[in-house]
Amino acid sequence: MARVAPCFARRETRLTCRDMVNGLLSELEDHNCWTLAEAAGHASPYRMQHLLSRARVDERQLLDAAADWAAAHLTAGQDEDDVVLIVDETADEKSSADCAGAARQYSGTVGGIAMCQVAVTLTCASPAGHTLIGRALYLPADWAADEERRELAGVPDEIMFATNPSSPTTCCSTPTTEASAPGSPSATRSTAVLTCARASGNAAPATSWPSAPTTW
Repeated sequence: MARVAPCFARRETRLTCRDMVNGLLSELEDHNCWTLAEAAGHASPYRMQHLLSRARVDERQLLDAAADWAAAHLTAGQDEDDVVLIVDETADEKSSADCAGAARQYSGTVGGIAMCQVAVTLTCASPAGHTLIGRALYLPADWAADEERRELAGVPDEIMFATNPSSPTTCCSTPTTEASAPGSPSATRSTAVLTCARASGNAAPATSWPSAPTTW
């Protein structure tokens, strides 16, 4: 936890995070704030709930530090030809277009067009294992152009529709990927994920924002 200590405003919050991580890694029948608190010896789930809802934590720095640590362990001692970046996407079906990024769009998960949110991910893989190091909620063109919907969903002004890795938000200069055929839905989103890629020590301010119910 010393590696991520600067991400927390208070020592107590960092210790609660440690307890939560230990609980999530343990073999509990269920993982929620009550069971995690009991496993940590807390009298109530308040501290766990506070960590998730109100505590001051630099989530971006925390995610980047965790990705740096994991990628370093996976690539240590490996031949660079054996380390690859994998671009993928997954869709979460929605009942309406109220959630940020939700729209009728292609989803490989459902095998066609559906109302869904699409998350594009970047995974670092080596013979030692694999881990997620980049993620972004895909923002369809109609969402990017709708100022009222953007404001209601809390989409930052700098987040725009992107299909080109040379966009201003690109934060990866070295990785390459073989995307789907140009112009296909998956190719568009696979290209967009390069704005949140992190590889070869380059920092990656992922193109994402808080947007319930999506969890990063």
